[in-house]
Amino acid sequence: MWNDGPLFDPGDAAFNARLDKVIAAMKAREIDGLLLLKHESVRYVSGFYTKGYRPFLDFDYVALVRPGHDTVVGYALGGEDRRIARRSRVRKSFRLPPLKGWGPGIEQLIIEEGFTQGRLAFDLLPHFVFGHLSAALPGLELVDASEIWADTTATKCPEELPVIERALEVAQAGVAAALEAIEPGVTEIAVSAAGEERMRLLGSEMNPFIPVVSSGINAAIWERVATHKPIGEGEMVILDFGSVIDGYTGDSARTTVVGTPTAEQRAIYRAAYDALNRSIEAVKPGVLCSEIAMISQRTIEDAGFARYAQPWAVGHQLGFGLHGTPVLAAGVDVPIEPGMVINIEPSIYTYDDLTVGGVEIEDSILVEDGGVRLLTNLPYDQALLS
Repeated sequence: MWNDGPLFDPGDAAFNARLDKVIAAMKAREIDGLLLLKHESVRYVSGFYTKGYRPFLDFDYVALVRPGHDTVVGYALGGEDRRIARRSRVRKSFRLPPLKGWGPGIEQLIIEEGFTQGRLAFDLLPHFVFGHLSAALPGLELVDASEIWADTTATKCPEELPVIERALEVAQAGVAAALEAIEPGVTEIAVSAAGEERMRLLGSEMNPFIPVVSSGINAAIWERVATHKPIGEGEMVILDFGSVIDGYTGDSARTTVVGTPTAEQRAIYRAAYDALNRSIEAVKPGVLCSEIAMISQRTIEDAGFARYAQPWAVGHQLGFGLHGTPVLAAGVDVPIEPGMVINIEPSIYTYDDLTVGGVEIEDSILVEDGGVRLLTNLPYDQALLS
């Protein structure tokens, strides 16, 4: 439904709850100010849908957050003051010069806000801006904000959960539409278009990543984009789609096969399926992220596919961004907490045997005090499980 106000906005309760979390994390770490430059970070604290949100890393905006003070959004693009005034949740904006002048520009913003003493944390700052602020404002201690951001976004407040669940529903609908479109001779990009159209019609703001439709050789090497390759008989097809609803991300993946699968295709699919379900069963508060990754890895190793496993991680946090921290990977000895929404996605790719292909299956869970709640329900491919 169209409202003349903040665009794709989750409502007062969710916005206020996440801003409260930011302020609480700042106070816990004795941070007096928070300077945010990433587009999604600016949106998180201001409700403002920035230009080029997510697909780009342009330096166009800043947000200055301070406990007990109004959040200020700085902008370098002409006309954005009008959009900020009408389409955000902040009352103050500040015109910044082009990027080369951001050092003096942000200095002026900080001085006008009367904030020249204390600890200022930042999420992303060009070196020349860091150098200027350090020299011009010696009363400010500039520190890394990554721990504050992780504190804020890793666990979700109750007001955020319905939006995340809706985003997951839309992402799964995109995968389902793509599955319906698959048949021999149809191109990967046509399948991608079917899934993207379904998600957009259901209200997805954008794609948080380029949808993946990888078939045959592309599935074996984990090609990250849909191509003009026709999908062939006997090929495995990986589908990985994302949606964004009111700023929150849905992420869903399934793998299918065109026709009758081979024994090898069934074997890698079963290994990924077992890794997924054993990982989900092991998740509970207090278990380390690295322990879940080890369970997935051992399951795939025991099936004989260790060299084909995705080497990055078995999962990640899901919410306002996509690959939130902490990820589920070796060496990430961070305990899982209630309120985390975790996406688990074991993947196997037979890069040295292009006749088999690859598999990725993905589900999302909410960590609760007594265990987990499954947030996704898209069916698996029964032909590959038989």
